[in-house]
Amino acid sequence: MAHAILPPDDSSLQWSQVGGGITENPSLTLEQIYKRFVERYEEPSAQETRSDDEVWRKFKRTLEIRHVLKFLRPKKIFVQDDEVEFHYAWKNEQWHCLEPVSFDLAAPESITDKAHRWLGQITSIKGSKDPFKVYFLLGEPQHEKLKPAFENALSILKKMPVENELVREGEASEFSEHFAQEIEHHQPEPQTSK
Repeated sequence: MAHAILPPDDSSLQWSQVGGGITENPSLTLEQIYKRFVERYEEPSAQETRSDDEVWRKFKRTLEIRHVLKFLRPKKIFVQDDEVEFHYAWKNEQWHCLEPVSFDLAAPESITDKAHRWLGQITSIKGSKDPFKVYFLLGEPQHEKLKPAFENALSILKKMPVENELVREGEASEFSEHFAQEIEHHQPEPQTSK
């Protein structure tokens, strides 16, 4: 009957020959067969990860306390054949581009792939007429087994051929304080009337 519904062809779903066997523990044998033919092909359960926006929220709080957000605006850094848009940038002698990047991902390969993507994007725009510095605001992986991949990602990002700073989440408050001082130092003095 099964062959009448799904006749043999070259598809991936095939009926096997009917088999049989003897076991002393049918429930244990059924569990072993299930693990062998079903569980090993299931997708691993999704780990909880964080997005770039979630990482930004942590840094945003510390920047907000220091009244920095009002100075930030979007900026496209471009060259003739490419561009990268940063949503949070401030300018004095050069553009200071803040980019939240979550490395709190599910797999080590995803972490290093993301670092390679950013290295490629920044390398592509290094010849821009607008001088710029990139601050990567980093969300670290929560799972210990992903820490080595995160360290590799940091090593990859350090190869960027432009001025850059890698800021970990634990450094958010210190970074915000320093960034606020930088902005304050470069703001024009208020004019007084005579």
